[in-house]
Amino acid sequence: MADKPLQGMRVIDMTHVLAGPYCTYQLGMLGAEVIKIESPSGDMVRGWGGERAQLKLGLGSGFVAQNAGKRSVMADIQTKKGCQLVRKLAESADIFVENFRPGTMAKHDLDYENLAHLNPGLIYLSISAFGQNGPTGHRPGFDDVIQATSGFMSINVRGDGPIRTGGPVLDYATGMHATSSVLAAILLKQQSGKGQRIDIAMQDVTLLLMNRHTSITASSGTPPPPGLNRDAPLLGRYKVLDGYVMLAGYLPHHQKSILKALGLNDLAELPSSELRKQLAEIDLIVEATLMQKSAAQWDEIFSESAVVAGGVQDLSEVVATQQTASRKLLVKIDSPAGPQQVTTAGYQINGRVFSPENSIPLLGQHTEEILAELGYSDLEIQDYLNP
Repeated sequence: MADKPLQGMRVIDMTHVLAGPYCTYQLGMLGAEVIKIESPSGDMVRGWGGERAQLKLGLGSGFVAQNAGKRSVMADIQTKKGCQLVRKLAESADIFVENFRPGTMAKHDLDYENLAHLNPGLIYLSISAFGQNGPTGHRPGFDDVIQATSGFMSINVRGDGPIRTGGPVLDYATGMHATSSVLAAILLKQQSGKGQRIDIAMQDVTLLLMNRHTSITASSGTPPPPGLNRDAPLLGRYKVLDGYVMLAGYLPHHQKSILKALGLNDLAELPSSELRKQLAEIDLIVEATLMQKSAAQWDEIFSESAVVAGGVQDLSEVVATQQTASRKLLVKIDSPAGPQQVTTAGYQINGRVFSPENSIPLLGQHTEEILAELGYSDLEIQDYLNP
């Protein structure tokens, strides 16, 4: 099998929680060696979710999901020894990723300027909530806060007001975008021979996720109205016997195919001009028809008819369809807490799917061996491990 695209590259991962670790997880799947630096207390998500045995080992589901295939080194950057180790690792690195609040790395002489002095070819990525500059650049933030401050919640208003999405989509979108920026920086380094400095902000990424809304608002000064569960007849969420389905009747031929799938053939055969005139009345008929079957039954009908509609499913139902298995979207990885299912890179190149290798690291599991690789003597290793 051919080498992975980042084979032979070393990533120093000074990230925590979700956005940064998901970026370095992607880089690891592409073949880079990823050394995760953790404080003595460990990445805070080691204690997020999962069985008791997982949590006892510091392998909560919040950690497992984006840290497979990495090696873990314990380093307290509040100490001189910890900072010295990070600098030593940076000397041997191709890529350095951190997601601390702006100013934190400089406080410990671990910012780009200091590390680039040691390693001029270093690609240095900083991920933060609002960016390294600007009037709000100093502010800390997590996914839920950025959902609020970026305008993301304002375009999703339901019931009693703006809503937060159920999953940390901004964290993961930021991790993906950060990965893209690293790949771009690698190409720039190949052209120039020089190291690169990358600055990614979660709020910027969120504005990109709302690209159309952002462009309209910046151009006109007025944001588009919030999205609704139902935007127009045959366009939106509809209640069924046991849940909901989503119909996407944007154009007349979409609407007709949906009506045909619902068994409303007479309505599906109406001329487009007549269909438009009767849409409000037809929508009432559609509502009543949809209540005759379950979401799963309608989804099967929509699938067989190849129409732009689908049942609203939970994640367990999605996995049960075997589509994720067909797409090789998940892979089983060994861990000290037993096998865990984690996601792959999410795309195929020449039929190949990139996935993480090895196990999921315990806190500081590889500290001693990495110190030895860096040339620390046995005495220096013991001194580091037992301050």
